[in-house]
Amino acid sequence: MLSKLAITITVFLPLLGAGVITLIPKRSEEAAKPVALVTTIVSFVMSVGILIGYYAGSAGGRGMAFEVNVPWIPAIGANYHVGIDGISLPLFVLTFLLTMLCAIYAFGHIEEPGKPKAFLALMLMLTTGMAGTFIAFDLVLFFVFWELVLVPMYFLIGIWGGPNRHYAAIKFFLYTLFGSVFMLVAFLGLYFAAPERTFDIVRLIEAGAAGAFTRQFQIVAFLAIGLSFAIKAPMWPFHTWLPDAHTEAPT
Repeated sequence: MLSKLAITITVFLPLLGAGVITLIPKRSEEAAKPVALVTTIVSFVMSVGILIGYYAGSAGGRGMAFEVNVPWIPAIGANYHVGIDGISLPLFVLTFLLTMLCAIYAFGHIEEPGKPKAFLALMLMLTTGMAGTFIAFDLVLFFVFWELVLVPMYFLIGIWGGPNRHYAAIKFFLYTLFGSVFMLVAFLGLYFAAPERTFDIVRLIEAGAAGAFTRQFQIVAFLAIGLSFAIKAPMWPFHTWLPDAHTEAPT
């Protein structure tokens, strides 16, 4: 059972680290740096362990592994359904690698106005959101992780960014929030169009393969979700928030 919980522990460990950092007194906020560094190192090592376990274990580098599927919000058929496959695994590991490198850099340098406690707590929260999107096999759970990324990014840009940080942060927030509306509508459409009310991605794929969704509905849902991803990616012509956000974001 512990092996099945490996990806859950790995994903939520940074969020736990963020919680620990918030408890550090303001007079000792430099202590947030080693806490964040240790948290990101442990998370990265665990992600590498998952990578090794995926290819060396019973999955043999095929299909889904480390799967957990338990009821979460039974009233709407949402489950805590997580797992990892060969497509999401490299991105999962890369997320923790990049976060660890950011924590190493932040150990010696944080943009003005400083405040390492808040900066690192937000960075760790961002890590959980990013990594969670790669393991979610439930649309509600995916949407929660997807939107969790939005909050810390807004504050990281808006507080530690460049001279035009406030404009860049608001533009980023509004663009991505607008894109999320299309995603939410598409997810609700899939839920109500499915023969059985479910947000489970695997069961929705099976329903689609069985012909449960009309071609017209599939096209509309694809376009809505694709538009949401295009805005967040960002892809032309929805990319205009990116130059502002990246030039103003803290290095």
